[in-house]
Amino acid sequence: MKSLLGMSKLIVAALPQVILSGWAALLLVIATLLVFVQYRRVAITEAEVYGIAKHSAWGQTWRSLAVGAVGGAIGSFVLAWTGIGMLEFDGKAPAILFLWPLSILLGAINPRFFCFAYSGTVLALIRLISGWPEVDIPSIVGLVAVLHMVEALLIWANGDSCATPMAIAGEGGQAVPGFTLQRFWPVPLVIPLFSSTAAAPLNMPLWWPLLRPDTTLTSHLAGLGWQLLPAVVTMGYADLAITAPPKQRTRQSARILLGYSLILLLLAIASGRWHPVMWVAALFSGLGHEAMAVWSGRLQLVGRPYLRRPDRGVAVLDVLPESPAAAAGLTTGAVILAVDDYEVHSKQQLHDALLSSPAYVRIMYRKGRQLEHARLPRPEQGLLGLGIIALPEPGEAAVARYRPPAFFRRSGLEK
Repeated sequence: MKSLLGMSKLIVAALPQVILSGWAALLLVIATLLVFVQYRRVAITEAEVYGIAKHSAWGQTWRSLAVGAVGGAIGSFVLAWTGIGMLEFDGKAPAILFLWPLSILLGAINPRFFCFAYSGTVLALIRLISGWPEVDIPSIVGLVAVLHMVEALLIWANGDSCATPMAIAGEGGQAVPGFTLQRFWPVPLVIPLFSSTAAAPLNMPLWWPLLRPDTTLTSHLAGLGWQLLPAVVTMGYADLAITAPPKQRTRQSARILLGYSLILLLLAIASGRWHPVMWVAALFSGLGHEAMAVWSGRLQLVGRPYLRRPDRGVAVLDVLPESPAAAAGLTTGAVILAVDDYEVHSKQQLHDALLSSPAYVRIMYRKGRQLEHARLPRPEQGLLGLGIIALPEPGEAAVARYRPPAFFRRSGLEK
């Protein structure tokens, strides 16, 4: 217990080095800019579809940086307490310096592949096939597992905060209501680095570190010490919320990702004890992640939408920020029943009723089981000026089409 307490103090002292260390600070800046670019794409899509960006790119970036810093601190403690880190042999570069360029290369093919799960698979397979570079596969897989545990935590806590309403092409091409979920986090953290030049500052328990290194590298392992290495990783989450609300959907995704992480961690532990398991662990890192994404997206497309067109009225998919509809209290799932005592049953009827009203309009809507009334200035642009995004109607074209993700193919939502 004293060893872990002493290590905790070292972690607290080492975390600021992510900002103070030159190369780590540079990686943090690069990661933050990459995250901003992704949120900028989301904002541009929203502006093109709805005339206004529902989410601010810079606002989302700064919130992601703050949340990512908390996740990084938690991940740093988990990595250090379990002894899951990187091995450095005879001054050779640690594995994370290979993982970063590979992640950037894969991210250029598809932004969703900017993930250590995929670059870890590529690096491990290169090592298994060619024997180069001298990196420890159990520690790579273990690092990927713990980082995805952190990502599951971030998704659970923050995954629904950038939900974009869309009419998505479902089975048969019909438009179904739902949300695209896209969230990205720059995560600064410290990782245990085991090397011959590092002096172990603490006497750790006999079970520590949790992972055994690759037995083919044991000749390099004599007299290894450890230290904490400042690092930065980027985590991303892309999903659909069709069969469940965004918050519920992100909780489901977080549980699935946590299950993947635990299986991967067990494979990492087993691979350090039996060499053939390294092939399984290396392949499961990327292919398991891919299968999880394909299966998850498929279930959303074939499932029953949680938002359905009502028998009467116009149902609200979402409300634009700072709009008259937001001021009136309209939210997702609300059903507009009447405007100035005239019943409305389609978007066109709602649009015409708004334009034909005098200076103020009275809207009656149902929110859950509660009947509500609101009085607001007449929107000059009718339905567009009201600021609601209504559920798609029969025969209406989908705004976006989802393609199941696959290696080396552009995927995701296409306008």
